[in-house]
Amino acid sequence: MRLVYILYGFGILFSIAGIGYLAAEYVRYLSEAGKLLSLLLTAAMFAFLGKYFEKLGW
Repeated sequence: MRLVYILYGFGILFSIAGIGYLAAEYVRYLSEAGKLLSLLLTAAMFAFLGKYFEKLGW
């Protein structure tokens, strides 16, 4: 059972790494206003997730 959680962890990490790579490639083509907007959206997303996991008790 522990092996399954390790494999899930690796899958999640590789997915996040892939999304981060694609986002970094995409940001190259954005204007300065677009970069600022994407930064604000990312900060808002992490703030929302932080509050969500805080409510769950993590």
